[in-house]
Amino acid sequence: MGDPRVRRFLQLLVNRGFVEESLININGSQKKLFRFGPLGSLLRRNILKQWWDAVVLEQPNAFCVENTPLVPVDELLMPDKTSEKLHLLKGTSLRSSLSHDCSAAYLSALKLTNGQLPVSVASSGQCFHGTADEIGSNADGDKLLKNGLSETQLLLQNYSPPVNVAQVFDYWLRSRLRWWRQFSSNPSKFNSSTSSDSKSKTSEESSSQAAINYSFPWGAEAVETICNHGDIAVRQLEATSGVSHQGKYHQKTFYPHLIECQTSIEQCMAVFLTDAYREHEVKRKGATKNQEDVRLALHLHPLLSPYQVTMSVTGSRLREVRVLAEHVAKELRDAGISVFTSPPNSDSMESQYRRNDELGVPYTVVMSDQTLDTGVITVRGRDTRLKQQQHVSKLQSILLQSIGAQDLT
Repeated sequence: MGDPRVRRFLQLLVNRGFVEESLININGSQKKLFRFGPLGSLLRRNILKQWWDAVVLEQPNAFCVENTPLVPVDELLMPDKTSEKLHLLKGTSLRSSLSHDCSAAYLSALKLTNGQLPVSVASSGQCFHGTADEIGSNADGDKLLKNGLSETQLLLQNYSPPVNVAQVFDYWLRSRLRWWRQFSSNPSKFNSSTSSDSKSKTSEESSSQAAINYSFPWGAEAVETICNHGDIAVRQLEATSGVSHQGKYHQKTFYPHLIECQTSIEQCMAVFLTDAYREHEVKRKGATKNQEDVRLALHLHPLLSPYQVTMSVTGSRLREVRVLAEHVAKELRDAGISVFTSPPNSDSMESQYRRNDELGVPYTVVMSDQTLDTGVITVRGRDTRLKQQQHVSKLQSILLQSIGAQDLT
């Protein structure tokens, strides 16, 4: 990490309570442990919500499942996808994938649709990696949220009839690429690549894989994979259980093809934090060019930002202004807007703006003595650094409109 910009970025994440990394030795190799502070935990929650909305709430016949990370070894039906290396008790392991959890719920989901295809099963949960091969190369050790002992995996399994599986695969690739770009201020840094398994002999065994890639400062990397496993996975499940796993589509019966979309919250965090990081050179009063300050900011999407608004107060009647600010903050929270109320401090407003930019807060609302007299507040935007005066009665509608407009991009 010799790049000063990278050092400043990582230090910002530590100082502002996003994430801190440490090393631990297990089985003779070094792994990372991640500690997520208050802002990092909120960012993770927001990422998870947006993922759930996209793959479950906005999709037909999509269901979610949850399971303990402790898995009986004899239940590992897909050894190529769930190679367990961390053994806790005899006959048990810590999962390294959610594939088994989702595939085990396929029949339950199919019953909910009266046997009709397609159906989807989604899950999120912690998965563990016990060997260097499962984690990645040593070159990943210097990369943000890479080479960890565990990760919070996000997995969607879609079971579709073979008659239109190519279109479904393309749909999920486009949908997932659009999801990543939606929350990025640099959507052109995302692209997709596809490949096919040339060893497949029949349509039933055919498989294809795609990756969504992001251009990090150190190079492009896959941040999500979309894979069509064909129907072999479902046939294996049927052979193991002895229960039919076929589904119906247009009055015909099929073995569905399994399409998996897989990423992790850690991968999402690494992408969106890297994507959001900005440095602005600001000249101090009376300073030369070599004495310019470097101001740091995280231009996180409002739907991902730990807080969407910060309430700050200033003036001579602080107690009265603070009472009003707390009332307005409650109204905003009731409307679904996340608000951080700045504690009383002697920092200048410029210092508070700088702090809020580093926290990734899109909007700072300033209330003063003038607000008590006329109802006028100042709304300052993180990305533009412009300040606008508005009446406090219009604040909620202005914020909802601004956040909603970015949600549609």
